[in-house]
Amino acid sequence: MSTLRRHHQWALPLVIVVGAGLLILGGCPWLLGTTGGDPNTPTPDPNAAAPIDPNSLFTPPQKSVAQQCAQCHAALTARYTSGVHKALGDQCLVCHENGMAHMVAPMETPARIHFAVASCAACHNDQADTYLHDDAGKPGRHGGSISTSKYLEWPHYQYLLGGHGFTIQYNEERAHAYMLEDHIETLRRQTTTCLQCKSTPVAYYWNERRRGATQFDKSMAWATAIDRIRSDWPETIDYGAGCNHCHDPHDGKFRLIRKGVVAAILERGTDPYSARRNTVPADEAELSALMNARGTDGKLTDEARRLAGILTCAQCHIEYVCGPGADRATTGEIRDDVPWRKLADLEAYYQAKFNLQQDWKHSITGRTGIKPQHPETEEYWGSVHYRLDMSCADCHMAKGQSSRGAFTSHWMTSPLKNNTTMCGKCHEDVQAELFAVQDAFYAEARNVENLLATLLQKIESANTNGQVPAADLDKAKALFMSALTWWEWTAVSENSMGAHYADQARWQIQYAKDKAIEALQLLP
Repeated sequence: MSTLRRHHQWALPLVIVVGAGLLILGGCPWLLGTTGGDPNTPTPDPNAAAPIDPNSLFTPPQKSVAQQCAQCHAALTARYTSGVHKALGDQCLVCHENGMAHMVAPMETPARIHFAVASCAACHNDQADTYLHDDAGKPGRHGGSISTSKYLEWPHYQYLLGGHGFTIQYNEERAHAYMLEDHIETLRRQTTTCLQCKSTPVAYYWNERRRGATQFDKSMAWATAIDRIRSDWPETIDYGAGCNHCHDPHDGKFRLIRKGVVAAILERGTDPYSARRNTVPADEAELSALMNARGTDGKLTDEARRLAGILTCAQCHIEYVCGPGADRATTGEIRDDVPWRKLADLEAYYQAKFNLQQDWKHSITGRTGIKPQHPETEEYWGSVHYRLDMSCADCHMAKGQSSRGAFTSHWMTSPLKNNTTMCGKCHEDVQAELFAVQDAFYAEARNVENLLATLLQKIESANTNGQVPAADLDKAKALFMSALTWWEWTAVSENSMGAHYADQARWQIQYAKDKAIEALQLLP
């Protein structure tokens, strides 16, 4: 028997009910007791109850928080609903806890944006714990995460740098957990431009106008910027850079927020010294796509991992100009520039762009010079590990295991502390090999430092004794300033003591030595 015949006894009543319902829902006038086409319709009684509104019989589905946010923030919501965080129960309110108040009064109540590591720690506990971890240890004879003066390692540094701010104080870096705290507590003068590496809110809002006002830019006084961080994001005052410096909180993808780095990549490419690897993205969207590309298995491609593992670190571990230069008194210019170039091209770049005014004037030579920052990325380009398509993360972000499962450590420290297993895939005794490279390099770098100190003493004497022809003295000063740049970039400012690219480091320190010797030959 068919389903229809089995249930024929319910067919007529069902038709009657459905028909009546359709008449009601369709608003049939005479059934609803309202005036309509029937000439016998009575005059409505003003005291009668109001007719039923058919729409009141149904409750429309409640919009999710994300759907409500999408009314104004469609692009951000689209990223969120397509990413890994869409499963969060209270959605946008996890990171914007005043979101409901913002919906009610959007102009009066700006939505709070979280930059604290704790915002991510509930789900990414192992990553957060390792990021904020430090052992205050020194696994080798150089570097480490103990706040010790670099003047101990380089005894002539203050003399050689002739009046630069780094002669006031220059300490070895501690872990990322203290990055902003150490920056705030340093004795030398600081600039807001430097904070793009030290504070995620500053980098995120750099040159951004929100509600009619620029949030952070190079013209803002450093103390004002620090006061705002303390006021608006006090939980970041120690470490400064949060998870969302490298990870988009909406879709969970890798991202870059250091605008100068993004601009440099769009101009020169992801790998400007490698014809095989270099890609010049058309825009930020393509750059993001390159860093987050996935294969048919749904996992990040090897190339995406390589790019993300280098470029996210390159937001800070690069050479850049950050503040007023030698011409500050006459021009008042404050610079924010990322060369994205190796040392061999740096002097010509700064000469052409800034007439070498970007840093400071040496107090003894009277010439302007280059003060390198921390060019780990540029120094790594072209190395053996780079040519093997390895990234910074392969060595400095070990794989870990906890009760919660496998994870990637965010300690971002020396591989000698927690990742020698990775090194052991190719190196029989990585510690012995590394120490041999660093010790030999340091010894030669100290020789060059002594040579530069001798040269500067001769220049200082020649400034007043009148025994050196002006042309020779001027050339000796120019050679000294160039040799100083090559020595400091390679030995002092770059943090691997030659390990990131040993052959290149040896060549660069030899180049500095050759220039110093050439200058000495001009002086008695």
